[in-house]
Amino acid sequence: MHGLILRTMIVLKNKWMFLLVTIGLMSCEKDKFTTEPQIKYISLTPNSWASDNTNLIGPKLRFQLTDREGDFGWKADAPSYVYIRLSRDSTEPYDSLRFPAMQLADPSNLDAQVEVDITNALPPPHFPRPFMDTLYFDVYVKDRANHVSNILRTPEPFFYFTP
Repeated sequence: MHGLILRTMIVLKNKWMFLLVTIGLMSCEKDKFTTEPQIKYISLTPNSWASDNTNLIGPKLRFQLTDREGDFGWKADAPSYVYIRLSRDSTEPYDSLRFPAMQLADPSNLDAQVEVDITNALPPPHFPRPFMDTLYFDVYVKDRANHVSNILRTPEPFFYFTP
């Protein structure tokens, strides 16, 4: 009889321990939608570009954006921007690129893939020629309420040629 009570107490103790650990883990989970926007790198394509390229469609940076209020997109009275700079130039200011237009019926709990042309953020042609540079970019976004996202660094190299 003593053994049965002891085993029952151990089983109950283990169940309570499991329940407490589960509740603890669930409470530590980050909220996907926050007032401060969150961005996550997806891709930069193509991964190379020549300074004399006359193609109208330049390299595209693609990232995932989440935001609780969804106050993004281009509006003349309240613009939002994507900020980008070469990661090696950490003392230089960021270039601001116009945020793409977003037509959302309900912008709350925004979870969207954003694509931005970064041609205007590329450095000028290098002299002497020919020259090849390996670039990485630091990027963040700011919504219309001036909430700033995390800064992401492109993880893959971008090759920039001056023929």
